[in-house]
Amino acid sequence: MELKRVKRKCQRRTALLLAVVFVCSFGISGCQDEKVLENQKAYRQVGINKMNEGDYAGAVEAFQKALDQSQAVVGELELDICYYKASAQYNSGDTKGALTTCKALIDYNEKDSRAYFIRGCVYLKEGDSDNARKDYDKALDYCGNNYALYLSVYENLAGAGFTEEAEELVAKGLKLKGSQPEDYRERGHIYLIRGDYDNARKELDQAINKGDTKALLYLAQVYDAQKDGKKAKSLYESYLEKNGSDVSTLVALAEMQMEARNYQKALEMYQTALKEDNLENEKQLRRNEIICYENLLDFASAKEKMASYLKDFPEDEKAQRENIFLQTR
Repeated sequence: MELKRVKRKCQRRTALLLAVVFVCSFGISGCQDEKVLENQKAYRQVGINKMNEGDYAGAVEAFQKALDQSQAVVGELELDICYYKASAQYNSGDTKGALTTCKALIDYNEKDSRAYFIRGCVYLKEGDSDNARKDYDKALDYCGNNYALYLSVYENLAGAGFTEEAEELVAKGLKLKGSQPEDYRERGHIYLIRGDYDNARKELDQAINKGDTKALLYLAQVYDAQKDGKKAKSLYESYLEKNGSDVSTLVALAEMQMEARNYQKALEMYQTALKEDNLENEKQLRRNEIICYENLLDFASAKEKMASYLKDFPEDEKAQRENIFLQTR
């Protein structure tokens, strides 16, 4: 029996080698040279930065260089890099490569929920909803109490028009029986996404009563969705007070301040958010910063920010037209 187990492990290693994903066995990551590990992490960060810039081919190259540093090691870092690599491959148009990377991950660990999820996303975007559903099912079977994965599956399927299938799968997440504060919080989050605000409030109130301050953010979003701006604003502020700066919360509060025409306060919040690294919505935040300056009649600052913005985003035709207006102020 032990011999068979060893043979299966060796076969999994071989599959990874042939896929040019990894190069040896799992669990000895502590043996890596410190300098090599530093290089590997640096290439990984380069890949992430390339993805954020939309340079997916460059990201794939960087992730592969990170894997090339592995020194016959497969550990958590190598696995993480491969997840990124698969996503970058698909976004670069290399669907076959993405599927190959996911298959290698699954061959290595047949209960790898993240690999099934990524492959399900690839299948879904390619129009293969049957295989996407199968992989999403397996991802959820193996993910434990990973509520975030349930939400991602729900949003992907619903976004692709498979609302009934999305509801069916996410309902499984609501049946998870965890009673920790984060369990109540994440079930409340699922109800929020589904638009079931009454049940969302019940779960989130339970989480908050058990000391989970992160649930304040979702409860704020519940009241925001129900057009109770005063209550939502109070909860957002309470969340920031207890959890520190959070980009999504700062943006939500800034938008509320904009609606209330409190442009100075909105500007301060946008600028605080812009201090964070690797922002996915940096472009929109910078546009909103300019709008705040315009409404404050600080056209000198608006011109300065617009010049910097157009240098980074010259393709924004709407901003180009707005810049012409600014030059007359």
